[in-house]
Order: sequence, then C-alpha cells, then structure tokens
Amino acid sequence: MKDSIIKAVLRIFILGSIFAVFYSVIVIKLWDEQIRLGEEHREKVSKQSIRRIRLPAVRGRIYSSDMHILADNIISYDIVFHPAEMRQPGKQKKTVNYIFASAYRIGTAIGRKSFLTPEGIRTHIVQRPALPITVFKDLSNVELANAIESASDIQGMEIKTIPKRFYPGGKTACHVLGYVGLEDPGTAEDRTDYSYYLPDWNGRDGVEKTYDKTINCGPVPLPGLRGSPGNEVVRIDNLGFVHETIGTAVPPQNGNDIVLTLNWRAQTIAEKILADRIGSFVLLDASTGAVIAMVSSPGYEPQLFVPKIKKDDWKRLLSDSGRPLVNRATSGEYTPGSIIKPVIAMAALESWFNPLEKIECDGSLEIGNAAIHCWSWKNGGHGNVDMLYGIEQSCNIYFMVQGRRLGFEKLRDMMESAGIGRKTGFCIPERAGQIPSMETKQRLYGEKWTVYDTCLISIGQGIITLTPLQVALYVSAIANGGSVFKPYLLQEVRDPNGNTLYMQDKPEKMSELKVKKENLEIIREGMYRVVNGEKGTAKKARNEKITLCGKTGTAEIGPKDNRKTNTWFMGFGKHKDKTYGVAVIVQEGVSGGSTCAPIVGQFFNEWIEDSKDDYLKQEAVSQQVISTTGPMR
Repeated sequence: MKDSIIKAVLRIFILGSIFAVFYSVIVIKLWDEQIRLGEEHREKVSKQSIRRIRLPAVRGRIYSSDMHILADNIISYDIVFHPAEMRQPGKQKKTVNYIFASAYRIGTAIGRKSFLTPEGIRTHIVQRPALPITVFKDLSNVELANAIESASDIQGMEIKTIPKRFYPGGKTACHVLGYVGLEDPGTAEDRTDYSYYLPDWNGRDGVEKTYDKTINCGPVPLPGLRGSPGNEVVRIDNLGFVHETIGTAVPPQNGNDIVLTLNWRAQTIAEKILADRIGSFVLLDASTGAVIAMVSSPGYEPQLFVPKIKKDDWKRLLSDSGRPLVNRATSGEYTPGSIIKPVIAMAALESWFNPLEKIECDGSLEIGNAAIHCWSWKNGGHGNVDMLYGIEQSCNIYFMVQGRRLGFEKLRDMMESAGIGRKTGFCIPERAGQIPSMETKQRLYGEKWTVYDTCLISIGQGIITLTPLQVALYVSAIANGGSVFKPYLLQEVRDPNGNTLYMQDKPEKMSELKVKKENLEIIREGMYRVVNGEKGTAKKARNEKITLCGKTGTAEIGPKDNRKTNTWFMGFGKHKDKTYGVAVIVQEGVSGGSTCAPIVGQFFNEWIEDSKDDYLKQEAVSQQVISTTGPMR
C-alpha cells in the first residue's frame, strides 16, 4: 500500500516537473519574442504595412529672351478611384466588381471605353494599394462635366489635376527645346527609396535634356528643370487598403525656370520663311555668340511625345524623307561651296599676297590632266580678277590659283582658326563637320593628297563639311574683329518664385582668326560688295532695315549622273548697338544668290521694327568706313 502511494506521488512529481519545464519553456519563449525581440518584430510588421510614396515635382518653365513661354505645364484632368474609399462589405471580389461597374458607368456617360478589367483592379489592390487607380486620362471640358454629373454619387472617385508638359508654340523651336517623357521607374536612380514610384517628366532631347536635372553654369551647379521630389507615408491594413496617412507629407520642390537667348519674333519669322524647304537658319549676336534664332526645317510637334508618342506617329517621323527629327543647324554636315572663299582670302593676305594683283579667269583651270570650271565659263570667264572682285563675283579660278600658291597646310591652318572641323561647345548635341586632311583622303579613298584636292577645297568642294552653326560663328568672327565665340542658349536661371539665380554676362572665346585687322577689313569690303555691289551675287539680300555684308555659296553634291546643289548665304550686319551673324542653307536650291539671299533680306525686313527714316539715317552712316565690329560702309 505504502509502495503504491510512493509510486503515485513520484509519478505526479515527474508529471508536474514535465509540465513545469514545458510551461517554463513557453514563458521563456514568450519573453524572448515579446520582450527581447519585440521591437524587432514590431518594426517588421510596420514595414509590411507602411508604404512610402514618391511625389514628383512640377517641371520648370522655359522662356524666350522676350519672355514668351516656350515650354509650360498645363493641368490635365484625370478620373481616379481610391480603392480604400470604394471598399464593399464582404470579400475583396465585391469591391473589385463595384470598381469595375463604376468605371463602366462613367465611360458610358463620357463616351469612352474603360480599359480596366477585374484582374487588373485586383492586381492593383494587391500590388499598389496606396495608389489610386487611373480610370480615364486627359478629359476635355465636356467629358469632365458629364463625368461629374453622372457619377457624383460614386464615393472614392476623384477628378485629379495632373501637370502635363505643354509646348504652346507647336513646332516652333522644336529642335532647340527637344521634348520630355515620363521617366521609367525601373531605371530611375532613386527607385529603391520608395514603395511606390510616381515618375517625373524627364528631358529626352534639346535643352529639356541638357538642363533636366542640373544646370552647370557659374561657380556652382544649380538644380535643373526637373526639381526635387517629395513623399508621403501611408499605412495599409491587412486587406490591402489604405488605413491612414502617417505624419506630414514632404512636398516636392518645383524645378527652376530658364530663359533662353532665343528671340520669339526672330524664331517665328525665320521658321515661317523657311517653311516648305529643307534647310536651316541660324542667327547669332556676333559680339557674344548668343543664339537669337535657330531653325531646322522641317520640324516636328514636341507635344506628340507627351506622355508617350504613338507608334504610328513615330513611324511617320522616321519614314519622312525630310528627316524632321534631325537638327540640321547643329548636326547637318554640308559641303560649304563658295562660303569658304573668305577663309582662303584671309590665308592669302596673311601670306603677303597683294589684294590688287589680278589673276586671269578664262572660265577654266587645268590641273594636270583635269580641268575645273568657274561658274562663268559659258561666258568666257571673269577676265582679270583682283581679290575684291573675286569675292564679289565668287570667281573659282581666282581662289583656286591662290589656294594652289598657298598650299594645303596654310589653308588648313586658317580653317582651324575659323573653327572648321571641331565642335563649337554648344549645349545641345552637335557634329564636328570635317576639316580636310591628307589622312582623311587616304582613309576614305585610299589615295594620296594632290594639288587637285587643294584646288577643290579652295572653292569649298571635296572632303570638307561644316554645320550651319559653325558657319554662323565663322562669319560672326569676321564681323566682330576675329573672335570665334562659344555659342550659348542659356541667358538666365530663375527659381520658382522668379528670383534670378544666374545671369549669363560673359561670352567665352574658343579661338581667334589668324588674320590682321587691316586684312580683315579687306575681307569685309569684298563681302560688302557681294550684297551691295553692282555685280554682287547676293543682291537679293538687300533690305530696308539693315546693311548686310555676305557671301553666297552653291555646293554640288551626289554622283555625276544625279547632281544636286545645296545653297548657302552667310552674312553679317550692324543695327543700332547690335551686330548680327547669320547663316542659311537650303538643300537642293538653285543658287545661294537666288535661293538663300532673299530669305535673309525678307527676314530682316520683317524682324527689325524701324521706320523708313531710321533706315535712311543708317544708310548715310553706312557709307563711311566700317568699324571693327560693324558692316562695311
């Protein structure tokens, strides 16, 4: 009996010990999880339920120098649904069906088809519960009114205002401005900082791209057009709906505004005149390198790219034979033809050639077994030609003889000083053109350089190409006394409140023409005669507003059985306190004098707003000797 009692007590003790150990383990585990590791678990739970949302900034505006808005932001009206406010009792499926039916109802009212599907709604609630569902985008005023009238009782519907990039000038200055698109969240640098990423408009071309994030000007880089994003933090409940907003949202900082050197009137007038032609027009402030007008024709509508260009529009632009996406002003590389002749004349003068020496032009120059004609060969040539008459009449024979005397190296040296064959340092993409070289001929044709090649480049033919921007800078250097400036577009940077952060006030010189001032005067005199002389090739550039000096050019391109001509005019002139340099090219024109010169004359007649009396006063002054920064006579 006693033994059985002892055994029973022992069993109870053992069983109690087991239970005590078991409960002790549970207590220790609970203490470990709730006390020691409690903060860690609470943080994990918090991370699972808290979402950080990126809020994009409003993009800065772009102005012309005369304060015309070139790129702005307009309000786009979108219809969005907030799933948390449309939640229905019961399973998630009821909420999904309710949202789908509400979208269909609004679509019927405004005459649009909703592209929402139950599967898409469900995926959105699971993957992006903190974000509203976009149902319809970019509503017209009529659609907006119908939507509000027909769906005012739908709780959770919101008319959301979204800033959208807008180009009020249409195609105007399209190649300068470029365009924007919505940034791809998958490639964004700050993608991992947010649970949900609402993207910025980012620059894809032109100044929109160059000054997108950062503006490198002055001693310190400035924030660009894009601005700085903000954020807000929300908590999600266990069913995937927004439960609450945590703390205060950090508002985004709007981007800085920029003012360009472009003059709106000059740009629009130049584009109008060049319309229906393939070519380019560049107008500079010759004393600084500021770009006043830059046209590439044909152009395109930057608005097509907002928010994303349609496939049909993209195919149309790519297949257009006029290549509207190419900025011919900076990336078009063209054979210069006779506009190179002032460079040859400068090289000759610097080698002490007498400008009064006359060279016989009988219409043709024999070089070895070949002959190169002057454009006047059908009339028997120009006769005895000195330098001024050679520039005025654009005599090929005169310049080929001078080029042959000088030799290739001296010609190339003067071309380099004029900026030929190198990029200008411009802020948007550009090509360098091609300066002639013996190595280039060997590489392209497997042949050595000959005297024939030297004669060709002396009249702007052969392996030499320039961009219209390079030409405008080169002719501006002739006008301003020899300085080849770095061209620029950025005039001013302003913060969103209109305060000036940066002002361009110091031009940057890239090189200097290797020519003495007195020799440059002779070149200007010849260019004055081109426009104003009795036999000048650019008489059609004359206008009532400004006295121009200039040079025409007609370059033959293509195979012998399909020759085409690209036509040029470059020139400069002084009006009041400003000296302008201009370059125009028209592809497949007739000649520089008949195709391009009239374009420049018409432009100045329309752009400069002076009375006839002002013109007569200016003409009287122009008969005096030209200053070092103005037109001749």
